[in-house]
Amino acid sequence: MIKQGWLVVLVIILAVLILAGCSPASEPLDTSSSPRLVDVANVEPAESMSWMTLPGRVESSRRTTLSFEVTGQVEYLALDVGDAFQRGDTLARLNGGRYQLTYERSQAAEVEARTGLADVQRELRRLTRLRQGGHTSEATLENAEAAVAGARARVDSAVASRKLAARDLEQTSLQAPFDGTVARRRAEPGQRVAANEVIFNLVSSGDGFDVLTRVPENVIGQVQEESLQSVSVPALDGAQTTARVTHIGSHAADGNDYPVILRMTGSMAGLRSGMTAEVSFKIAADSMTTSVDSFRVPLTSLLYPVLGEPRVLRLDDANQLVSVPVKVLSVADGEAVVTGGLQVGQKVVARGVEFVSIGDRVSILGQGPQQFH
Repeated sequence: MIKQGWLVVLVIILAVLILAGCSPASEPLDTSSSPRLVDVANVEPAESMSWMTLPGRVESSRRTTLSFEVTGQVEYLALDVGDAFQRGDTLARLNGGRYQLTYERSQAAEVEARTGLADVQRELRRLTRLRQGGHTSEATLENAEAAVAGARARVDSAVASRKLAARDLEQTSLQAPFDGTVARRRAEPGQRVAANEVIFNLVSSGDGFDVLTRVPENVIGQVQEESLQSVSVPALDGAQTTARVTHIGSHAADGNDYPVILRMTGSMAGLRSGMTAEVSFKIAADSMTTSVDSFRVPLTSLLYPVLGEPRVLRLDDANQLVSVPVKVLSVADGEAVVTGGLQVGQKVVARGVEFVSIGDRVSILGQGPQQFH
């Protein structure tokens, strides 16, 4: 019985060996893992210039205030805020009755002075002829000459008074100095106003626009007069144009900010005085934050180990990941300025650095067959 059992076992073993020998040879397994798919970014040089955006206000390049040079009661106001006008239009007028009377009186005084001058001139001519015949004294002739001089001075005074009265009468009416619109009206009909009291604030409609802004004291020295800067207007869907720096304030305003005025060089449809603007100043970067060996990389490419400096994962020629320690100099707008063992044009893992390791072989997202999977 024992021999028969062993015989059965041997038959089974032979059958297994025969079947194994007749089956096709199995292919060797590829024990290497597939490359990880990663998003990469090129190492870029750090810019020597940086941008600083500040709020501003659009104003007409030509603006003025209008006021009467004489006192009086407002009789007529033609326009209100936002109304347009043409150069030479009458915008306001005072009750000029008193000034009209003063002018007429000055005219009469001038006529009287000229009549008096004519009388003494005739007397001087008569006395001159008598003196030539020896029928009057030298003193009498001199008195006549003095009377003519006095009469001539009174005429001059009367003429000046008449011109002054005419000017005062003219000043009871305000004319527009240019084409534009009313930015603000400061008086009402029937109101009594003083000389030089502002009646209107006016802005021109044809002389372009300025942008008024304030620049902090720590960068005002890097803003250059006549430099071109970028301006956008949020109310006009962020429309952009350039503006030239025309004025840099020499004294700080509140908060140690310096006033800066820029003249817009391009046109912008729908632009109005008073709109909010954003001025992007291009200024030299701080030498403490950038250097000739500094680079720009995505902020998401930085890997922060528990110990040691931050690092990025660079792709070598075989697309294997190499760890490169870096020093972060500044961070802005999703990018980091770093120094370290990098070169411009090298590729670093842009996102997902936490899910790959040093030495991994990777494939670049968007390149090769993977992009069709």
